[in-house]
Amino acid sequence: MKNSFFLFFSLFFAYHLPAQEKVLPLYDGAAPGSENWNWNEAVNDQNSWQTRVVYNVVQPSLTVFQPEPGKANGTAVIICPGGAFYALSINSEGFDVASWLAQKGVTCFVLKYRLAHTAGNDPTAEVAAKMGKKEFEEETGKVLPLAIADGRAAVAYVRKHAAEYNVLSNRIGIMGFSAGGTLASAALFGYNKENKPDFAAPVYPYFPKEMYGTVAATAPPLFITAASDDQLGLAPHSVDLYQHWVAAKQSAELHLYAKGGHGFGMRKQNLPSDNWIDRFADWLDQQGLLKRPVFNPAFVLYERKEFVFAEGKTLPYRILYPENYDKTKKYPLLLFLHGAGERGTDNEKQLTHGAKLFLADENRKKFPAIVLFPQCPEESFWAASTIDRTVQPVQFKLDYSGEANWPLTAANELVKKIMSEEAVDPAAVYITGLSMGGMGSFESVFRYPGTYAAALPICGGGNVQEYDKRVSKTAFWVFHGAADVVVDVKMSRDMVDKLKKLKAEVKYSEYPGVNHNSWDNAFAEPDYLDWMLKHKRKK
Repeated sequence: MKNSFFLFFSLFFAYHLPAQEKVLPLYDGAAPGSENWNWNEAVNDQNSWQTRVVYNVVQPSLTVFQPEPGKANGTAVIICPGGAFYALSINSEGFDVASWLAQKGVTCFVLKYRLAHTAGNDPTAEVAAKMGKKEFEEETGKVLPLAIADGRAAVAYVRKHAAEYNVLSNRIGIMGFSAGGTLASAALFGYNKENKPDFAAPVYPYFPKEMYGTVAATAPPLFITAASDDQLGLAPHSVDLYQHWVAAKQSAELHLYAKGGHGFGMRKQNLPSDNWIDRFADWLDQQGLLKRPVFNPAFVLYERKEFVFAEGKTLPYRILYPENYDKTKKYPLLLFLHGAGERGTDNEKQLTHGAKLFLADENRKKFPAIVLFPQCPEESFWAASTIDRTVQPVQFKLDYSGEANWPLTAANELVKKIMSEEAVDPAAVYITGLSMGGMGSFESVFRYPGTYAAALPICGGGNVQEYDKRVSKTAFWVFHGAADVVVDVKMSRDMVDKLKKLKAEVKYSEYPGVNHNSWDNAFAEPDYLDWMLKHKRKK
């Protein structure tokens, strides 16, 4: 009876977490590779490690620690407690770390990963009895690939559900302690775009050189910390990993304390190692990961990516996938080209105009599409042109005779790439853009004939002389403000007249008294999306 009461008491406090903490199953159904495990997860509070430990994990899970409302900075970290692959030091190397980081605005996910089976009720005693023996190596060797798989799956899970937790999909890191440090270190090699960590922090990790892989050119930055007097002799693992990263010319920071032992975690020992997490916060801040980005939280649904077009020419872009994206289906694809004021490299400003339109609930349902928002660099333009700003409206002379500006070519090559890699309906590819992007829309249809089923240029213009029948397979809806003092309304009028002569399908909306911001009127058109979607590419 006494043991039953103790077990109930332990389980009650282990699983009845504060209301703001959610426990999420990592997998749908049984975890792959351990479907036949039939033991139950348990908790032990009285052991030689003098801390609460979780053991016999069968169903991996993530416990979420979210910052207070309004304090989230968009950064997330998956925390992997240690315990020799037999247990998880769930407080000192898990929940306590998460609580501390949440105060800094970091959204934390404490991972319970699969462990070797403990026959009794004290995994720490089993570790002490088996450590250094063949039995220990065999049992941990079997569970090691499963635990590593759980670490990778955790990164992919958080990235997939980033929008639900106000997390930026390019600010997802992983940290781990001891055996958990093995997971954090293994995640640095052989990753894909779904499970790649954006940063990693192995803390006194077990990670021998035979587990190393190739350091990619896009390798995540590292924060590593340990103590020289580590009782398990693991300090060299941290030094070796640091040197391996530096040799590959990748970013790394190492803190090696003279004293602290193994497993210091969030324990208070009145040693300098007690402050390791402050140094981690300093590092996060230096990486820009504690700064709150100036962005609409809804825009987190637009995933941040980059398209390497050529050496020294990288096009930042954001991509919005449909709700419940299913690669067995086919979806429309829309390329959106922003105006001159949104140029840069922050991969953010290009969402200023138009991005909200595709996030509206009714449009997400009515227009389940893949939407691309590339960003043109500050020193360039979408359209090839010479500009005279000494007059109003500004005079643009568009030239299609030579090569296109590289950002426009890159944007269209990106469209081709997405068409080949994602579930795109090739007959339902569209282009729109405003101002400079409106000019880029006209030029894209000219240079990539037959690609776009419909084009919707807003307050832009094109080269009337060079436009020819190659564009006639694309339907156009052109928009412009009659009082535009930036881009002369005559540019759209002339293009509409030319399109009519070419017998292309064209619709024109001109707004009396409206200045350059005619995109507000265009996006407010009740059939803006319906008109676009009804057009399919002509064969």
